[in-house]
Amino acid sequence: MKWHEKFVAVDHSRWSEVERRACASSEQVAILHGNAVDQLSSLPSSCVNTVVTSPPYWNVRDYELDGQIGSEPLEDYVRRLVRVFDQVKRVLVPGGSAWLNLGDTYFNQLITENGLPPKTGWKRCKQLSLVPFRVAIALEDAGWWVRNVVAWRKTNAMPSSVRDRLSNTWEPLFLLTNCERYYFNLDAIRVSHATSDAVERRRAEDGSNKGKAYGKADLRKWLSSPRHRATIDGLQEVTRRPNAPDPVELAAYLRTALERKGESIKWVAAQIQQPFERTRHYFRTDRIGSRLPPPETWEELSTLLDLDGTFDDAMAVETDVNIFRNHPNGRNPGDVIDLPNARGSEVHFAMMPQELARWALRATLPSGGVALDPFAGTGTTGAAALELGGRFVGIDLDPELVIYMANRFEATMAADWSYRSRIKVAHRKNAAGSPALR
Repeated sequence: MKWHEKFVAVDHSRWSEVERRACASSEQVAILHGNAVDQLSSLPSSCVNTVVTSPPYWNVRDYELDGQIGSEPLEDYVRRLVRVFDQVKRVLVPGGSAWLNLGDTYFNQLITENGLPPKTGWKRCKQLSLVPFRVAIALEDAGWWVRNVVAWRKTNAMPSSVRDRLSNTWEPLFLLTNCERYYFNLDAIRVSHATSDAVERRRAEDGSNKGKAYGKADLRKWLSSPRHRATIDGLQEVTRRPNAPDPVELAAYLRTALERKGESIKWVAAQIQQPFERTRHYFRTDRIGSRLPPPETWEELSTLLDLDGTFDDAMAVETDVNIFRNHPNGRNPGDVIDLPNARGSEVHFAMMPQELARWALRATLPSGGVALDPFAGTGTTGAAALELGGRFVGIDLDPELVIYMANRFEATMAADWSYRSRIKVAHRKNAAGSPALR
């Protein structure tokens, strides 16, 4: 198993503690009612593998709940979400991840300075507030890694009557992680290749490729990758390391050998006649800076440092024609996903599409792992997690949504479903006639 496929399992004792804190639970689902920070604070550390959540958007809707997020000044909104995610980071296992979906909004308040509208800054009428990115930057400052901004392109986006700008048809979905190395199953979300290896090989072998570079010397020179050389000039020999080691592990091995030799990296660079800035990457043990040395350099290092052959097999080079281009499991889907907006319901009119949650969880929820949504709403993330064989922890401030989730999951978990408390509806402003948890 490769490092990005490894994960930390949530042990039974931690899940049992989560169940004890829940107002309704089973062996696979735990539902908590209340403020996200307070409820997360009550959970044990390292009890969740991944998160998919979409908090209330800023300045969009009043849910008429005491303690709700979204109606405060933007600076406070960002700070409150950071507080929530401080607790999310604590309950995530090492190597955990979080998907965060936030929508943006336009500033539509009249602010004045000395009786006049401000000339600079975001607090000006018609200004796009860039809320999702302000939150993402604040989370970076709080210690999170922002690994992707996925563009969720809505195939049924709401039509707009504006005439002085473009319609808004997408929302960002941030992939956040709590450390540099984390569980991520790319193979689970790969998509089919647009081209066939068999077709491309036939074109390369018989010279029938008449693509965009045909007869254009400059463009042919620009398209100089092995893949393009094969399809433009015919099959070419390429070298590859089929069993290449982890660069960080090899760098640690080289550093040990260098220390045993009693020399420095500058000395190595001088001996192999390469720039120091290039040579030092072969000895760097951080994920970003570590690099495998080319075959010729590896041979020189082996002799220079009297290496014992531990990595000789892994660093062995094979020469073959460049015919294996497409990944056997499909191509990386990229950071744009096309999905329709979910239809609202009587209990919640701003629902995340279940396919969006399903797509995200396929990549970050290990088999039997635990998914969390601290703004769970109707339980969309939970339904997707259960469908994929995982478990779910859902938190929401709205008592009606908590009741809805409890009844929703009870229908599929009746055998071991249990209630530990009743949900009170006094939290809602002007509450009247709200149903109670059975």
